[in-house]
Amino acid sequence: MRYEKLDIFRGIAILLMIIFHINYSLSNIFSIDFSNFSETFRSLIWKIWVLLFISISWVSFFLAEKKYWDKINKKYLKYSIFLWIISFFLTFFTYIFFREQFIAFGILHFFSLSFLLVIFFRKLRYWNFLVWIIIILIPVFFAMETNVHYLFFLWFTYPSFYSADFYPLIPYFGVFLLAYSSSIFLDKKQMLWKLFWWKHTWIISNFLKFMWKNSLIIYIIHQPIIILIIYLLLLIS
Repeated sequence: MRYEKLDIFRGIAILLMIIFHINYSLSNIFSIDFSNFSETFRSLIWKIWVLLFISISWVSFFLAEKKYWDKINKKYLKYSIFLWIISFFLTFFTYIFFREQFIAFGILHFFSLSFLLVIFFRKLRYWNFLVWIIIILIPVFFAMETNVHYLFFLWFTYPSFYSADFYPLIPYFGVFLLAYSSSIFLDKKQMLWKLFWWKHTWIISNFLKFMWKNSLIIYIIHQPIIILIIYLLLLIS
């Protein structure tokens, strides 16, 4: 059974990402701010799309796990390596050519490492819910800043650390684990298909599904395109 509604939510997450980066580019790169609305709007859109994007990715992993099972580790190891290569070039490119928007550990870095870790965490099944609670509690007992320069991917940054796009394992991997353990529970109760099954076909739903199927290439090219379009509009205005 194809979970059509899940594909639609995936497409919505991609659209929200594009809207967020349009607002981000206007405000942070071109210094065009729509009063106080810009910051509030950007913060709200960012929280929604990130949580939706990460949660859906873990639900998708659970569904892929049901389909492939023994082959899932190999499949996601390939994903991890592929995304890490792209992440490396993204970091290199921003460091050399776009230092003010340097990305040390962005969303692609996060997914590449998470897809590697999932190979081990999937064995915990329901116990991942407990791991999620531990991850959420870590910021309560430990300070964010440290003098160590190599733990930023976890959450522990140093005073001069900067990354325009930053998604450390704490707390975002916890969102992964929560969505995964919840998917196991909902599937056992036969509720997962009720949430994500969709029998209708609308033009907009097909468009959103197209967005998700091409999400990686859209993520890679959308920001340069946004910047170029804004630059050209300002040039001719």
